[in-house]
Amino acid sequence: MDIDGSSVGEIDQNLLLQFSCMNTTDRDELINQMQRLLGPTMNYNTASFFLDMSNWNLQTAICCYLDYTLPPKLPSMSLKAAQTQEAAVGPGACFEQSWNIANTGAEGWPGSCRLVQGGGEPLGATAVYVPPLPAGHSTTVTLKLVAPTTPGTHRGYFHLVTDKGDQIGDTLWVEITVESEITMALVEQLAALPVPSSNGQMPPQDDQMC
Repeated sequence: MDIDGSSVGEIDQNLLLQFSCMNTTDRDELINQMQRLLGPTMNYNTASFFLDMSNWNLQTAICCYLDYTLPPKLPSMSLKAAQTQEAAVGPGACFEQSWNIANTGAEGWPGSCRLVQGGGEPLGATAVYVPPLPAGHSTTVTLKLVAPTTPGTHRGYFHLVTDKGDQIGDTLWVEITVESEITMALVEQLAALPVPSSNGQMPPQDDQMC
């Protein structure tokens, strides 16, 4: 890990320039130097631990400490488009929801990222792993969902997360309208009716045998 302003935060850059002349082998002095560089949050025991682990190399000890304490940089994700399989479904019906998402970061996604439901109405979602995706590329991820049994409009929220559960990028969502079984039956009957021709007359019906 390189030591620079973006990675070490509050560390005094002037003190970092003194690494080249910090050739002391006195352990107490090395501990004091590490405490001075990292500020009041660095206590004696912690400094001693990381220095001992780094064979009493001050720069290596600071790098190890920062790698251990700084939060990992999360991948980036943005929603490009969403598409629901059905506008309205019956109670308990299965349907699919797809999202087109893009890697808007500078690094590729690891293969451990997965899409999970993070809130809203329970929709029977099973976590889906998203394959590794290079920076600047997009992919479509699809979930198989189950509609609630109660008629009405329902919404669920979904997150792309890391293997540690940290959320990545935009919140995804789906909105589905659940119609009653009677309403769905009427819709199906209406859809089965013949469509009038351009002159307003019904098209001829094929003779059916009883």
